Amino acid sequence: MRRITGLVFLLLSLALAGSAEDWLKKSEAYLKTAPWRAESLGEVRTQTGARTRIEMRVFALPAEKIVRVEFLAPDSVADNFVIITPKKVLNYLFLTNQVVVYPRERARIEGLGLSLAELGTFEELGRRAGLTWRLAGEEKGRVRLVGEPADPEEAGFSRVELWLKAEPPVPLRYRVFDPAGELAADLTWRNFARAKLTREDLLAYPPDAEIIEK
Repeated sequence: MRRITGLVFLLLSLALAGSAEDWLKKSEAYLKTAPWRAESLGEVRTQTGARTRIEMRVFALPAEKIVRVEFLAPDSVADNFVIITPKKVLNYLFLTNQVVVYPRERARIEGLGLSLAELGTFEELGRRAGLTWRLAGEEKGRVRLVGEPADPEEAGFSRVELWLKAEPPVPLRYRVFDPAGELAADLTWRNFARAKLTREDLLAYPPDAEIIEK
């Protein structure tokens, strides 16, 4: 029995083996293969320093590089949504029926005062901040990765922690720490699923909404 148990643990450790870069590439490749949807919830710190609970639904169309984020909480942004495209970000504000349009590089999440840096993809974070990733732990069918930027002040954060499920390699938890090392965002991801989504689905907003270009 001990030999069998030892063999099981050995096979599990081999299945989880790999560098941080290997895991990131594996996860990115999986998320790019088809449209998907997921839910995310947790806590973020706004620019005022206040901590607030956040809950959202995320829809992605990888082939078009379009992501739609629909907010359920906090109440200040409930029923708002954000549409992220390669060049622009559209913020829909439910209470005023307005769509605020930002260039991608200056995009903010209206109502929370957050930039998209805290919610960027692994690739975007790596390119923008020159992250160095390391494999920090492996347990119970998941891995923990830690990424650190070359210049925390310039990047706007000092560390990113990412938990990935081993199979399929989807995010389970995502934490971001500010330049001072304080926790700025802690998000748990769940219910990842392939979805039948179209460009029209993700870009949709009320036809009578007022458009505001920033």
